[in-house]
Amino acid sequence: MERISSSTRLSTSLSGLRAGLIPVVAAAAILCAGTLTTSFAQDVDVEHQVTTGNNLGLALQNDGFIGNNLASREPSMEYPLGSDIEHLVRAGVWIGAVVASTGDTLVSTAATAGYAGSLDAASEYVPTSEIRQLSTLPFSRYFSPDARSEQDFVYSFADSVRPVDNTEDAHEPMNIQVTTTTSLFSFEPFDAFVLMDFTVENINPFELLSDVYVGVYAEMATGYKTPDDPNWRSGWFGQKDITWVDSLRICTEHHFNDDNGDAPAWAGYQLLGVRDGDGNAIDFAQDSLVVSFNWWNWRDETDRIGDAPVDDIGRYRTLSNGAKRSTAGSEAGNNDPVTLISIGPIPLLAPGEKFTVSFAWVGGEADPRTGRTTNEDLLFNASWAQTAFDLNLNIPLPPPSPRLKVIPDLGRLTLRWTDDPEDFIDPESGRKDFEGYRVHMSESRLESEFQPILEADVIDSVFYNTGIESLRDPITIDGVDYEYRYDVTGLRDGFKYWAAVTAFDTGTQEIESLSSGLAQNRTFAFSGSPVAESPNDVLVFPNPYRGDAAWDGALGRDRYLWFANLPARCTIRIYTLAGDLVDTIEFDSDSYAPTDIRGIYDPTDRTNPEADLPRLPGGMAAWDLVTRQDQGVASGLYLFYVEDHATGDKQNGKFLILK
Repeated sequence: MERISSSTRLSTSLSGLRAGLIPVVAAAAILCAGTLTTSFAQDVDVEHQVTTGNNLGLALQNDGFIGNNLASREPSMEYPLGSDIEHLVRAGVWIGAVVASTGDTLVSTAATAGYAGSLDAASEYVPTSEIRQLSTLPFSRYFSPDARSEQDFVYSFADSVRPVDNTEDAHEPMNIQVTTTTSLFSFEPFDAFVLMDFTVENINPFELLSDVYVGVYAEMATGYKTPDDPNWRSGWFGQKDITWVDSLRICTEHHFNDDNGDAPAWAGYQLLGVRDGDGNAIDFAQDSLVVSFNWWNWRDETDRIGDAPVDDIGRYRTLSNGAKRSTAGSEAGNNDPVTLISIGPIPLLAPGEKFTVSFAWVGGEADPRTGRTTNEDLLFNASWAQTAFDLNLNIPLPPPSPRLKVIPDLGRLTLRWTDDPEDFIDPESGRKDFEGYRVHMSESRLESEFQPILEADVIDSVFYNTGIESLRDPITIDGVDYEYRYDVTGLRDGFKYWAAVTAFDTGTQEIESLSSGLAQNRTFAFSGSPVAESPNDVLVFPNPYRGDAAWDGALGRDRYLWFANLPARCTIRIYTLAGDLVDTIEFDSDSYAPTDIRGIYDPTDRTNPEADLPRLPGGMAAWDLVTRQDQGVASGLYLFYVEDHATGDKQNGKFLILK
């Protein structure tokens, strides 16, 4: 194993950055240092998750890999979430150290160069836990008193399983375990980033690690996931413009001809800080920690040429070089840059000791409300990510959103919500500071498309004093006491709508009023016909279907039509004029959910949490124009028969498809 000289200050350990002492047991361990490969249970599978709780969707794996290599249309680092604007190919943590007893220089990586569309760039870590989800939101199914934010993902991985092969390039583990915690918030100004903590622990009971460096490697690439283009990612590479902003320790990236509208949003990733094993923030200057920013050409890494780091020695030198490499010349047409932000050295990491390095993944887009440009908005959001870290996530909080129930009907959605936000006690002031509610509607799940259609606040000395009593209409449904009601009328049946009710506080002289996030109770629904007493009035719409219904998606499998005025339980059979059975739909209004209609709900898309299952009016079922043999239907006249399970009554009808 190659070695480089260590500049380790052997008189201090991580906890001794202030105490100046090595624990006696750790010092004694040096005397019996040896090689150890820790054995973890091999039944922890690689799991995937996507953050969905705010405006940035980030893909995660419990082996340390970040992003999805653009292997699917799921978010890799999608911002704004729901826009199909993507920013990340792959990323992962790099950790390097010198083994104190031998001088061996080792680096373990969760991501290196690979090819978009596959997951061939394997992590050198293995999962040691499943991915746990926790939430501070009181009505979340993941609520936990241990949660730090509205949506936490917590998982761990270790490098301590030696690969089967024993080639020269075989990974040599350091015996470290990394616990990753992601945190996010849905309300402004904290809704455009995901925080990510890497807690690094030395799990070798016999060995000290010295001069430890931690970095995040990322290949960013911004582009639009064109729905009807199977080669949607082919033109993204060599189209990047990256910049290093030293004051915020952030690398930003955007599509080089953003002004042409190819992908108007920008993104970046940012080093926030380091905390010791007791959770105390470490001062970079006081403790001689050095930040490095490096980039190199992707092709140099894959071809193992130039100055790209491709082995442990090269990667450690890059992690620790203290460089802030100029991004001049990295722009599109010259290079296809991949990047690394790193920090260190942690002088000594004794057995059982740990420390945490925090990063943030940040998005930005032009904000017409404030006049901020896309770049300005990205840096604005990054500054708030830094604030959240500096406050150890003890940020000002609005009241949580209420529990919301959406009840569809003909041309209408009835919104009912609870009064729980009114009892929220602000953790900073120690008092109740609830002020009112806002109702928001949209025809898109994009947060920027939501429009407030109602604001109601309590009668006091602030805001408009509209009062909330006129909304009061108490009712108990499924054991939940809903206190308020608002009817959204004039809707088009069969079209997609999203509704949300947020709560806001009074604000203070120092902090303006804060409102809860839309994502907390955002609900997807269709207005339309309720359950019919008999099948005598079943209809199909649109009829004729012309192949371009206003609600259709871009792909053929994203199309659908509706059967309406259905009885509570029935069978729908669709035939050709020749009498051939095309498809059968078994309908039960109590359980029906169009999860097989991709234009409504894609069950493979992790941005569709359970909350985004559509609420339906009870008497409608969708058909995706696909036969029972999984073939798209042809143009023509079709017959349908509806049989009521309760009465045996039947109705037949016809509809026309024109493609």
